Amino acid sequence: MKKSLIFSIALMFLAPAIGLADTVSTKSKISEVTVYAMDAFVTRVASSEVKPSDTRILLEDIVAEFDPDSLRVKGHGTAAVKILGAQVKKEFLQETSVEKVRELENRIQTLEDQNRAWQNEKQILTEEKAYLDSVRLFAGQQIPEDLVTKMPSPQDLEGTLSFLGSKLKENFSRVHAIDLEIRENGKKLVALRRELGEISGGRQKTRQIVTVDVEVSRAGHLDLEVSYKVSGASWSPVYDARAQFDKSETELVTYAIVSQGTGEVWEDVDMTLSTAQVSVGGTMPEVNSWFVHPFQPRQPLRGASMKLRAKSLGMADMAMRSGGEAEEPMLATNMALEAENLYAQASQKGVSVVYKLTRKVTVRPDGSEQKVPVTAQILSSSFEYSAYPRMVPLAYLTSRVTNAKDLQLLSGPVNIFLDGDFVGNSYVQNIAPGEEFDLYLGVDEGVKVKRELLEKKSDDVLIANIPSPNRKVTYKYKLTAENYKAQAGKLNLFETIPVSQDERIKVKVSQVSQDPQDKDWKDRKGVWRWQLQLAAGGKVEIFYTVVVEFPREMTVEGLE
Repeated sequence: MKKSLIFSIALMFLAPAIGLADTVSTKSKISEVTVYAMDAFVTRVASSEVKPSDTRILLEDIVAEFDPDSLRVKGHGTAAVKILGAQVKKEFLQETSVEKVRELENRIQTLEDQNRAWQNEKQILTEEKAYLDSVRLFAGQQIPEDLVTKMPSPQDLEGTLSFLGSKLKENFSRVHAIDLEIRENGKKLVALRRELGEISGGRQKTRQIVTVDVEVSRAGHLDLEVSYKVSGASWSPVYDARAQFDKSETELVTYAIVSQGTGEVWEDVDMTLSTAQVSVGGTMPEVNSWFVHPFQPRQPLRGASMKLRAKSLGMADMAMRSGGEAEEPMLATNMALEAENLYAQASQKGVSVVYKLTRKVTVRPDGSEQKVPVTAQILSSSFEYSAYPRMVPLAYLTSRVTNAKDLQLLSGPVNIFLDGDFVGNSYVQNIAPGEEFDLYLGVDEGVKVKRELLEKKSDDVLIANIPSPNRKVTYKYKLTAENYKAQAGKLNLFETIPVSQDERIKVKVSQVSQDPQDKDWKDRKGVWRWQLQLAAGGKVEIFYTVVVEFPREMTVEGLE
């Protein structure tokens, strides 16, 4: 019957009195990684067969620099084992793997040779295009000349145009394909050169040897798990939103952009992503008294008294003025308060979120970004447009959706796709499970909006050749919304009406062709909102007039 033993320990050093009969050196493999915002917690597994004795197990293949205080060890298997302790030893590597360096150099050379070959082919294609352009120019001149003396046959005209069109198209397509290949090779070269620099750089390489001492009372199989925290790893969320009008739904896919430069390859590992802050051995800052006192003007310090004060505050290296004076150092109470404020600002806001990936992941230690899928959900969507043509003559598409009840969305960029076409980028804030929110899907060129000033008139009526005391300025506007899409849509059309902040300035709105749904939208004075139903291929026009009256001698800001 299989017996499991799980025992966790922090780093500890064994007393020299313990006698060890056997020493087992075993290889380990990274099996699980939890990635945080700035670091990661790595778990390695080493398997071995053990027999009854006091045994020392050595894990000698850890090259990552990790925090020794974060070391955790546990084991399970068929053997009856008691873990006595663990310790870490750093060993400097004298030589770099020549085979690994040669492999990287060969891969870099191969990619550089491919790039040179593609550049040569691109040069040939450039010369070919120049020749085709010359043929097109000749044909453009020769055919009109021939038309004077003879009419070229339709076959000749069609053959010439077809030849030029197909050849130029092939030329362009091949140049574009070569550019893509060179660009991809460039990314690979950056990663390979970074890795080569890491293993053959000037700094001396080290490896960490973890020694685990165990007491085996019954022989059997032992899987030893060693976990530790490393720096140089991070992840961030990014989303793909794919809106489908015909289905009234939006597919929202969450990805994680993971990168690491820990020195170890994470190959086919189980990965967990977390927003929690790792603070191994962290303690709360000391609680000090908060003193308040009347304000005391600073008094300049001179001569020996200034030097004595500076020395007492540990500031003997203060810069002296030419006249032998110095700025008075900050009071100790002020220094303590400033440190306390900085600490408060550094605290993290928000909730801790953990994602357990369902697929194994491989991430190389070269700092390159690995995009891994996290979650996907189909959101029932109510699509509508919003536009404020006074500022931007564009219609922005939004989708009112509800997040899944078991999923927390973190703030991050969104790649927007409308009916399969990429249309731009957006952003999503932190969304709680089950929360309803607006998913902004960018600009849709299928809906056009426009604002026009049809007339502006200033009324300067004279009464018996005497100017009236007030001036009236009349504005006539037209708002236009057109739907060029095959589906009907809802549009929230916004407009701002002048709002007087002086009782001498009078604003009157009249001749409104269609009343808005809101005249002070969300308690914003003068913000009007029309909720329009745009039929497929439909058009809506709204007219209104604004009259602003104010004293003749007054200059009014904000008028058009």
